[in-house]
Amino acid sequence: MMTDRFQSLGPVFFLLQTGTSLSQISGHIFRLALAWWCLQETNSAVAFSSLIAFSVAAEVYLKPFLASLGDQFNRVKFIFICQIIILAIMSLFCLAGVGGEFHLAAVTVGLISMSAVIAVREPTIMGLIPDLVGEGYVSMAISRRSAINSVIMLTGPVIAATLISFVSIGFALFTAALLQSSSALTFLRLMGKGSLTASAICEHESWFSKTRGGFTAMYRVKPELHIAIISALINFTMFPFFSVTIPYWISTELHLSASYLGAYEFSFALGLLTGSLYLNTLLQSCIGRFWNVVTGFLLLGCSVIGTVLAPTIYLSIGLAFFSGLAFIFINVNLSTLRATATPGNYRTRMSAMAAFLSSLANPFGVIIAGWYMHWLGVIPFAVLSGIAVILVAPILLWSWHLKNALSLEEVEMQGYYAKTYPDAFTERG
Repeated sequence: MMTDRFQSLGPVFFLLQTGTSLSQISGHIFRLALAWWCLQETNSAVAFSSLIAFSVAAEVYLKPFLASLGDQFNRVKFIFICQIIILAIMSLFCLAGVGGEFHLAAVTVGLISMSAVIAVREPTIMGLIPDLVGEGYVSMAISRRSAINSVIMLTGPVIAATLISFVSIGFALFTAALLQSSSALTFLRLMGKGSLTASAICEHESWFSKTRGGFTAMYRVKPELHIAIISALINFTMFPFFSVTIPYWISTELHLSASYLGAYEFSFALGLLTGSLYLNTLLQSCIGRFWNVVTGFLLLGCSVIGTVLAPTIYLSIGLAFFSGLAFIFINVNLSTLRATATPGNYRTRMSAMAAFLSSLANPFGVIIAGWYMHWLGVIPFAVLSGIAVILVAPILLWSWHLKNALSLEEVEMQGYYAKTYPDAFTERG
């Protein structure tokens, strides 16, 4: 059934998602195996957390400065090269594992290098989707992509933990490299389908000019600017809520085992999957894309508040499902607008700029959340976070730029930004 749904979008999109999915599973296995290896060798939480922090920071902060590469070259070939580079790095780690050579500095450099490649690969994939599916099918493609990513979110860590626990870290690393090589071969097959897309960026433009053009476009396209500001405000509270507050609350406040955290994450991923496959499309057909997004913010805020105020942990776990639904209502519709309305030679940059600006405050949010939970407690902090999300709804109603754009049918969105904000895409030397 799932395969039929992807095949209905065309064989080239099916190949794209197959290659992406293999790479994502590989990433889950590789990162968990590497993290376990690091903990075994160093026995230091500080070394482990620093390793992750450097990796995440590289992926977030390098996005806008590398994004123009994805708009400059044939996107399929560029993604293939990214996959080969990641495979090469994974292979080096495999060899180091076989030789029993662990050097924290080398591991850190390797992870930062991988993160830099991923920082430009992911926006390039999002920019490629409109080139691979028919007009009016971008929203469906992004929904199907979210659905399969949700399944990977559910199964990836389980596969990784099983390989590490029942076989070995080295075997897990080799499995990750094998899956990554399969992903690269899939993109090689996709390249054989022909020159699907090539950028219209002039070769004489400098990297600085192209990067500046991405920032300029984000600033002048008002719907995207408003989305970026709103996303940054939401992620400032929601990123620490899901990554820090919930684990801390379940472990320290409720004194429950990690299995409850796993159940919470499973319920959240199930919400992502259900929203991707069915409910987002159903709700959009009933109330439209704009009100779908508004509903998502209201549902997310209420679910966050209800999670910590629920009388039992089982109800809190159930509310995680609605948090997952809310994320789909928000992300799929906003991503569809961005991918469809942005000119082809700016898609990767626009996607990267949006990801960069929306996650810019995440590290600071985590630090501040820790202090707030220390002084206020978990429940007051979570309630304030939920209220902050709910208050986004009036901001959406205030932004007529965003309301107009999200009120369009998907076919009407095609090229909307270029028509409405032509100065945003005028290159200046």
